[in-house]
Amino acid sequence: MLGRRAGDNRQIVALAEASGLAWEAKPLAFGDLTKRAATRNGSFRALDAPSRASLVPPWPDVVVAAGRWSAPIALAIRHASGGRTRLVHVGRPWRPLSWFDLVVTTPQYGLPAAPNVLINALPLTTPRAAARDPALEALPRPRLLVLVGGDSPPRVLDAAAARALGKAAIERAARDQGSLLVATSPRTSPDAVAALTSVLADATRPIRLSVFGEGTNHYAAFLTAADAIVVTDDSAAMTADAVLSGAPVTLHRLPRRPTAAHRRMALARALVDRVGVARAMFDRLIARGIVTSIRDLDRYAERLEAEGLMAGGDRARRRAAAELEEAATRVRALVRPANP
Repeated sequence: MLGRRAGDNRQIVALAEASGLAWEAKPLAFGDLTKRAATRNGSFRALDAPSRASLVPPWPDVVVAAGRWSAPIALAIRHASGGRTRLVHVGRPWRPLSWFDLVVTTPQYGLPAAPNVLINALPLTTPRAAARDPALEALPRPRLLVLVGGDSPPRVLDAAAARALGKAAIERAARDQGSLLVATSPRTSPDAVAALTSVLADATRPIRLSVFGEGTNHYAAFLTAADAIVVTDDSAAMTADAVLSGAPVTLHRLPRRPTAAHRRMALARALVDRVGVARAMFDRLIARGIVTSIRDLDRYAERLEAEGLMAGGDRARRRAAAELEEAATRVRALVRPANP
């Protein structure tokens, strides 16, 4: 089941393809989210009419989904199948872990260890085809690629942060006597794009800028051409793309502007991390769906760094392939053999 987040959908499709099972994509669109059901039996009521009409018997052996709003739909399919359909959720499930046959996740969601929880270092992905551009390969080396994200509270990428990022990139390219590639993302605000463009106009080294939504998207070609990558620390997906390129990766730390709610979460996280009893209690609450796990991108980056996956080379690609195969093996094991 596909939702509105491209990153989630890429993981779902990668897992479906790797499973080797026959599969079909079902895009979901929602009408009234107030009708979502948080019960074990789920509900189709929050879907719009075309999405509801697309979900009909025969029910599948396995449903693979991601995101907060897909869970009630997956649960409703299992209920309609008489309990036969098995449920696989990618990312953060937002529901009791026991409601799913398999949860495939990454470290930033802080899910507790469980037999049905697979915590990978990287998102599920298939190798990205090399997108070679002779014009880029003719640029002076080393070619530094900067991947620019956007606001991800408490992280902020406003005009001031974009200018600081651009200046740091220009200084590094000048120091290394190389060239600079810069790619923005769908989440980069117009103000940040404008500030970044203005700063990059002062670069003395060769530069190529790809602004998402304006002309040709050079993101894939930039990844192929890069000798080193700097990525803003707001996006797990962009960080994964960077490490899987094989180039060494550095995270650019965006400024933080925490709200009172973020400060409370940080305090809770510190307590949980330092007190064993609190950690065990918090894990139980998450497992039961009583509280939502705290998304912590620093935890994700720390694991990549600790396992040497940001250092360049093919280690990250080999790790991603192994993790995808492990998840696919677990999915295949969920499918019950047909009755003789």
